[in-house]
Amino acid sequence: MAEDQPGPSGSSNHDDQPGQRPTEPLGGPAQPPEPPPGYGQPASDLWPPAPTAPLPGDQPAPPAFAAGPPREALAGFWRRAVAAFLDWLLVGIVAAAIGDLFGVEAPSPPSADGGVNFQLAGTGPFILVELAYFTYFHATSAGQSIGNRILGIRVLDADIGRSLPYARAFVRTLMSNLSALPCFLGFFWMLWEPRRRTWHDMVANSLVVRTTFYPPGEFARPAR
Repeated sequence: MAEDQPGPSGSSNHDDQPGQRPTEPLGGPAQPPEPPPGYGQPASDLWPPAPTAPLPGDQPAPPAFAAGPPREALAGFWRRAVAAFLDWLLVGIVAAAIGDLFGVEAPSPPSADGGVNFQLAGTGPFILVELAYFTYFHATSAGQSIGNRILGIRVLDADIGRSLPYARAFVRTLMSNLSALPCFLGFFWMLWEPRRRTWHDMVANSLVVRTTFYPPGEFARPAR
């Protein structure tokens, strides 16, 4: 019986049959090469992670300010009036304490003959405390004074929905005093203004919204 003849060096007796596809190399199919990172840019920054779905417990995002808040998100007249009364009451108490400390008399009530005995010096502590109080609190991350917090409202930029910068919060507070001069006409203006803005809201380009629609940040924490 004839023996199998050895084949040439480097070959085997079990050659691939014609038409049979060669086997793939180890490690699976080759992956296409990734583009090299740009100059001065790490490779990890070229491919940002894909957006992930919100977690089940996440709260939905508030309505965007670009299209304007819905009317039901804007604070109403009485809610703002009660918040302002609480704030002014607190400011008055602090201003009276400061005035008493420095010997400044409070404004006198109307005299017996019907005239008004108004002392400009007595309003100084009130105006200073008012300016400092509202400027600071309305420029915080919450955009709330103490009265605003109790009534569930906050003051925000009308364009971007963030807290006011200190300069605009100061202008808004200063203008609120002018809004009160003609029988509080500047405050009543919000009753027929489409976005429920007072005169000082229009000057500072601000809106007063309800916190149920736009949850505030940390109370009394500076935003910047």
